[in-house]
Amino acid sequence: MKNIIRRLKSITILALTFVLVGCDEEDVVLPELTAGFTYTINQDTGTVSFINTSTNADSYEWDLAYGPNSTLINPTRTYPSGTYTVVLTATNVAGASDTFEDTFTIAIPEEIAIPITFDNPLVNYDATVFNGTSFQIVENPDATGANPTVSNVGEIVNIGAAFEGFFFELGQPLDLSTDKTVKALFWSTTPVNILLKLENGTAGDVEVIASHLGTGWEEIYFTFDSAANYSTITFFVDGPGTTAGTFYIDEISQINTADVPCTETALGFPIDFDCETIDYATKIVGNVSFTVVDNPELSGINADPTKVGQITNVGDNFENALFNLDVPIDFSVDQGVSVKIFSNQSLPILLKFEDGTEAEVEDNQTHMGTGWEELTFTLNSTGSYNDMVLFVAFNQTDVGTFYVDDFAQVAGNTGPACIPETTESTAASDLNITFQTDTPTLVADNTGISYIDNPDASGANTSCRVAQVIRFNNSGFDNVQIDLSSKFDFNTSEGIKMKVWSPIANTPVLLKLEEIGNSGNFDQIELSTGPANTWTELTYDFPPTSTPQFNKIVIFFNFSVSDGSTYYFDDLMVYGTPGGGGGGGSCPAPPAGDFIADGDFESNTGCWLLFDSSTGNGGTTTISTTVSSGGGSNSGQIETSPFGNPGLKQERFGVGSILPNTNYVLNFDIKSNVDNPLDGAAFQAFTFSEPADGSGLPATQHILVTGDTNVSTSWTSRTYTFTTGGNVDGGLSLLFELVCGGPPCSGTINIDNVSITAQ
Repeated sequence: MKNIIRRLKSITILALTFVLVGCDEEDVVLPELTAGFTYTINQDTGTVSFINTSTNADSYEWDLAYGPNSTLINPTRTYPSGTYTVVLTATNVAGASDTFEDTFTIAIPEEIAIPITFDNPLVNYDATVFNGTSFQIVENPDATGANPTVSNVGEIVNIGAAFEGFFFELGQPLDLSTDKTVKALFWSTTPVNILLKLENGTAGDVEVIASHLGTGWEEIYFTFDSAANYSTITFFVDGPGTTAGTFYIDEISQINTADVPCTETALGFPIDFDCETIDYATKIVGNVSFTVVDNPELSGINADPTKVGQITNVGDNFENALFNLDVPIDFSVDQGVSVKIFSNQSLPILLKFEDGTEAEVEDNQTHMGTGWEELTFTLNSTGSYNDMVLFVAFNQTDVGTFYVDDFAQVAGNTGPACIPETTESTAASDLNITFQTDTPTLVADNTGISYIDNPDASGANTSCRVAQVIRFNNSGFDNVQIDLSSKFDFNTSEGIKMKVWSPIANTPVLLKLEEIGNSGNFDQIELSTGPANTWTELTYDFPPTSTPQFNKIVIFFNFSVSDGSTYYFDDLMVYGTPGGGGGGGSCPAPPAGDFIADGDFESNTGCWLLFDSSTGNGGTTTISTTVSSGGGSNSGQIETSPFGNPGLKQERFGVGSILPNTNYVLNFDIKSNVDNPLDGAAFQAFTFSEPADGSGLPATQHILVTGDTNVSTSWTSRTYTFTTGGNVDGGLSLLFELVCGGPPCSGTINIDNVSITAQ
């Protein structure tokens, strides 16, 4: 039995062997794998949907030619306009693979937008025409001049009707916020004007006319004074005219106005030295070396790499650059001229206009020497002038190289309306020289003197009439003299005040008092003005004398310095009562340990000087009897107005008690009026370490508060510590003021419980 089983096993193995030996791998037939796809295209969006038509495949790799590959069976992809070749690789588990590729084009229609070239096949450039014009896209028929390229252009055919034209509705609005000029290539063989109108914008419609000279293809430019966006751009060939013919337009683009080339040959305003077609060398002469150069000082208000005028002074008096204007400047509307000037030194600058329909006019300004500065000259004329003369370092002998740029006609610094003078006195006892009339007689010593309208009725002096003093640059002691019929009595008044306008910051102004016929008997005080080109009120505090002595006034502007500048002064007057107290009445002694008398404003006004419209400071300063911070019913009240600086002041207190180089503490309460809060006005507070009366030495200013525009409408206590200067022989002074610039500006503050104590 076992043998039978063994034989059966052997037969089975043998049979299986025969079967295996007889089977060949090459005889196995597998299913055929084929890769393939088709697709649908949405030409409005560029979206392509792929449809996989592969057979006997298990996986797919798509190279979609835009964006990442995909392994999806049927992917979808959105394309921008262009031509793309997509490749599909299909595989199966047996390792078989096949590829298929196809190429297609996406052409998404585009809306018309600037720039308009007429060459984009995706844009429908059909224009909307009206009043007889026809428009079509053609190949450039005259590839010459400004448009030598053979490309598509717009053909315009006019029938000769008025205001016939065409327009484009822009898919993206034309934005004039930065680039304000539209440039176009235009073809015509007839001189013609083209009007470009922008409509349907964020502001009113605007239009500009450009002239074509009729020489074939020319570049034309339309510069707009607008910052709006516009959706419709309309062209009128010959506008209201009736010129018929065929014209062509191409390359409508937007550029920065600074990139518009200049084609002018005549010299006229504005003058920026960037027009290469103007012969500046022959039109700008004078007795200085003048040339046009690339801006070598790219900084501040003139940092652009443009052309500027270079002036080289050799050190002669009255060196100037004379501009022969081909187009006269007309001051019938705007009486100002602005110009950018570069200098590293402070200089007087004179701008003068000659050869005009009215008398010659000029104005003098001061350059502060800080590099590029813009100065504005105001000319008192309504005439027109052919010549402009610029004096850098007028009437001085400064040597150097300076630069000028961007001359422009502007409104000028007319300033606010002046306030006419209503009083004047030439008597020593109540001297108040306001120039309401042309009095007194001013004696010139190497100066030119005249009575004129206030050229800068602002700040500390809004009156209408002032005296003008022009120094002749002869010596440092040029002066103005006034003889009086009686003598000053400083037993009944404190001193003399005067308002001064100087083109130079911190100008020393010496006021000298003499006895007529006895020049050896004199007293003098030197004070300094404030910032340049502003009015400053100077207070000269002369000491009491046993008998009146002085009846002559001598004024030195920019004392001990030779210059040819122009100065103005006004409101020369005596003021106050002696003793350093204030505006009249009996001033009580301050409390123990305190140096401020009547700090609660309850006694009277005798301790406080009140500066307001009555003193030329503007506004109103009073002692209020209805507003108080406690301890009584009164407070100091200051109400300001445009260009005003009214204030409260105590002068020269604590003489002999105030110590030099010592810390003191100022305390006070303050509030803004709820019915007239600060609107553009600024609160300021200062103390001054005063040298002795009559010493001629300047006071040391201690700035405690400056430019404060946020005074609460509720009472607030404030504390400030300061250190006195090294010279307090004349004690301390304290000033509160409320300062306004131009309108609108207003505000009222109240101050109470003022004290100054040692720390």
